[in-house]
Amino acid sequence: MTYEDIQGWFDFQALYDRIVAAAHGGDTFIEIGAWLGKSTAYMGQRIKESGKAVTFYAVDTWQGSASEPDQLKAGAESDLYLTFLANMNACGVGDVVLPVRMNSLDAALRLPPADFIFLDADHSYDAVMADLKAWLPKVKPGGTFAGHDWNSSDGVPRAVRALLPTRHHIEGNCWVVNVPR
Repeated sequence: MTYEDIQGWFDFQALYDRIVAAAHGGDTFIEIGAWLGKSTAYMGQRIKESGKAVTFYAVDTWQGSASEPDQLKAGAESDLYLTFLANMNACGVGDVVLPVRMNSLDAALRLPPADFIFLDADHSYDAVMADLKAWLPKVKPGGTFAGHDWNSSDGVPRAVRALLPTRHHIEGNCWVVNVPR
């Protein structure tokens, strides 16, 4: 099984490739919003192939998102967390991915600072603002903070423009902030 076999949305392979290529041993990556693990499996595979000692956390409630009614329904009908774990193991990255089963804001309080943080959780304006405020301080100097759905959600670009008006640039459907050293 490969990441391509996992249901989900993933159009930022080039960003993940660039982040892994620039990584150093001992780096920490955090992906917020993993769903069934399509992008997570891709990143896990790239980390394994690189041979670099990268700690990689995947944060999600695995219950769906209020801004995505279909996800909430799916979360109520099945155990998405068990599906995520099965997908990681089937893709051979269960030993690389460290799942953190909690909401984004609680995870921001508990996880260590990171060299790369990718945000793809609740896309509502208020949720994105809260996530930006919680996670930006967790990015290490010289690190990268990025997120998905620039083109497909009004809440994402409004929040990023409001909080990071001159600090971000766009790569496809992602916003990216390079944190100065």
